[in-house]
Amino acid sequence: EMMEAIKKKGYMIQSVSIVRNGYLVLDAYIYPFKDSQKHKMYSVTKSVTSALIGIAIDKGYIKDVNQTITELFPNKKISKLDELKRSLTLKDLLMMASGLDCNDASANRWAGTIAMKKSSDWTQYTLDLPMAQTPGEYFHYCNGVSHLLSAIIQESSGMKTVEFAKKYLFDPLGIKDYSWAESPEGANNGFSGLRLKPKDMAKIGLLYLNQGKWENKQILSAQWIRDSTRPY
Repeated sequence: EMMEAIKKKGYMIQSVSIVRNGYLVLDAYIYPFKDSQKHKMYSVTKSVTSALIGIAIDKGYIKDVNQTITELFPNKKISKLDELKRSLTLKDLLMMASGLDCNDASANRWAGTIAMKKSSDWTQYTLDLPMAQTPGEYFHYCNGVSHLLSAIIQESSGMKTVEFAKKYLFDPLGIKDYSWAESPEGANNGFSGLRLKPKDMAKIGLLYLNQGKWENKQILSAQWIRDSTRPY
């Protein structure tokens, strides 16, 4: 009935994959899409970036979510570095409660993202934004903040985010066909730009349902999954 409704109503859906109890029970592709094609994940990229931050902490590349941006970017000269910005932590970035004056989201027609994309260094641009609020107090949508997470993975591990993902997430899950767009300064786009096949997207969903385990191996800590999926 669902597939008939998609067809009849002309919904712009490219594919539908359903995993139940660990088994693939539906894997459908709407013409002209095929199962061999990768699809844009848009903001689902943010969830993968978050998972990689969790893995980076598990592996000791990052100390914990309480590290400040000055600790995470020791080699960056950050402008407008007042007391509020010095207190900005990795946890604030993960919660999108950075306090940075980002001017983003659909209500502003993603003005912040457009401005960032006009710069030659998205990481530096976001770090240099002035503060508007106290970090950790208010949710404010900001694609640049999610991009900083990718830059943090690269800074702390010495690997591009896609290379880190290959080693610690994609290879363990058997994900072999993927691409990840980069910013002008050479960091993988932390807020969008990842392309995967639908069945591989489903593997990541299943990893979360199984509390970070894949074939009896702990890929991502169960505590990270609890912390990153609960309300704040």
